[in-house]
Amino acid sequence: MHDTIPAPAQADCLTAFGALRDGADPDTETTIELGEGCNRFPPSPDLARYLSTLLDRFIRDGTLSAYAGRSQAGARAAMSELLGSHLNMRLDPPDIFFTRGGTEAISLTIAHLAETGHALVLPLPNYYAFDACAVRWGAPVTGYYRHDGTLHLTGASRAQRTCLVEVLPNGVTGARHTLPGQSEPDFTLVDVPFQIGSEGPQPAAILRDRIHGTDLNRAALILTASKDLSLPGLRAAVVITRNRALLRHLARDRFERMAMSGDPVGEFVMLFYASLLTVVEAPVEQTPKLVQIAQDSVHRAGLPALPGEETYRRVRDHLTVMAERFRRNAHTLDGPRSPLRRVPGPEPAAGYSAFAELRTPQEGFLPWVVQCGRAGLRLNPTVVHGGTSAAWDALYPDGQLLRVNLSENPVIFQQGLDMVSHHAPRPAPAQGLRKDRASP
Repeated sequence: MHDTIPAPAQADCLTAFGALRDGADPDTETTIELGEGCNRFPPSPDLARYLSTLLDRFIRDGTLSAYAGRSQAGARAAMSELLGSHLNMRLDPPDIFFTRGGTEAISLTIAHLAETGHALVLPLPNYYAFDACAVRWGAPVTGYYRHDGTLHLTGASRAQRTCLVEVLPNGVTGARHTLPGQSEPDFTLVDVPFQIGSEGPQPAAILRDRIHGTDLNRAALILTASKDLSLPGLRAAVVITRNRALLRHLARDRFERMAMSGDPVGEFVMLFYASLLTVVEAPVEQTPKLVQIAQDSVHRAGLPALPGEETYRRVRDHLTVMAERFRRNAHTLDGPRSPLRRVPGPEPAAGYSAFAELRTPQEGFLPWVVQCGRAGLRLNPTVVHGGTSAAWDALYPDGQLLRVNLSENPVIFQQGLDMVSHHAPRPAPAQGLRKDRASP
């Protein structure tokens, strides 16, 4: 019976990913994945101790046994204070909604946008979830835009309304992309995957500049801590919006799926993260004052205390070392021995991702990627980062582009670059540069 049910539609990028990984070396002990979308820097042990203490308390006081999260109202109040101060904008508790990770927030928001007749305009590259959720929920993607704002129209049928999606900084390039020149969208969705690990301008200043004057009645901001804190398995995120229809959709979904159960650990991760961002950005001598302000916020909300000042100092120092690893690997990537070079134009602002092109182009780029995978080198080329073959050909016509993870152990990172050099020893004939480039 089940064999007669047609397979659900799938985003092009997921189909491409499956084809690229088909036959790849499955041994995780011997393979290297140069562009894995996961922060490989170890999480802070001080953060681990705080979360362990918090979890123990929640188990003992019954918080984890309660369907209705007793801390949710207080957590929203504290988050509106902490995040509003960091972003230099007024936020109220009803503007805050906690989700189990950024991917859940993306899925739920796009489901609501599809339900309300919105089409999407997406950045390219982007996180696969945007395209996957657009397909799943039936939101047409009418355009993709690259880092300089150049727009590619897909030809999809126009919807009554448009949502412009921005990933700030972009999860693949690590840069702030110029928005396409088009009419004012009906809704704007800003996803923030990183705020730490910058090489250039301060990411907090970039974010504040972007949302200054933003009408949250027609926009939503998604913020997650999992990538910056090296905790991808601990799903923690927050949606900030004043759009009451979207907030009702989020609340209804939580009730239908989880009987109103909350995630107090995830909420506290986000509270700590919001206060930590302010500490990381400010001069060291302001740490005591900023930690006290954060402690006062959670105390007024009737919540368990945040960690002490010394924990903030140690976690900040830990993140400084993490960012130094990002920079070290970036310099290796840009070095004269590297087989890759970063794409000029998008300047990185935060996070561990880099967008790089092969110095020695290969004829049949994606078949070459498949060949590398079977030899133990897993690469993440353009097609797995959203979009369609037509969009990639239109917006990046000459590039043989790979996502590179700058958070990897430097020794393994160099080994990965050496393997690229080994598998790409010779330039291909000029007439073959664009063959087989956009689809596996």
